[in-house]
Amino acid sequence: MKLNNLSAFIAISILGMLSIILPLFILGDLKPYESPLFPLIRTGIEGISLYSISFLFLSGFIVKLLSKLSFWKIGLMSMALFPLATFCEMIFDSTSHTMFPFEFIGYAIYTIPAIMGAAASQFLKPFIIKKEVKTGYSKM
Repeated sequence: MKLNNLSAFIAISILGMLSIILPLFILGDLKPYESPLFPLIRTGIEGISLYSISFLFLSGFIVKLLSKLSFWKIGLMSMALFPLATFCEMIFDSTSHTMFPFEFIGYAIYTIPAIMGAAASQFLKPFIIKKEVKTGYSKM
């Protein structure tokens, strides 16, 4: 099953968001943070864990395995929803993100695990997915 580009972009964006939010439910002892619109996202970003990094790596690996996107696009799209959430919160409450340029640098750093996962998948794809050899015989 191959994903087309739009499906792959949507999949990696959702998986990137889930990679940050799901560890909150695994690690129940994280301090919840206040946020005007998205407190789960802020708590996930502030409490980034090895689970989040692992999920980002795995997300990049799986999406690259199922698509033909380049690994850097997969990495960028894994964090694409976070700046959008930041802009929404800044519109809602202009005092909520006073250091937003530094947040974007953090989001850029968080793309690295997904990029590494996609690069690993690109390297391992020939060993994982074997193409059928065309023999000329029908399989009836």
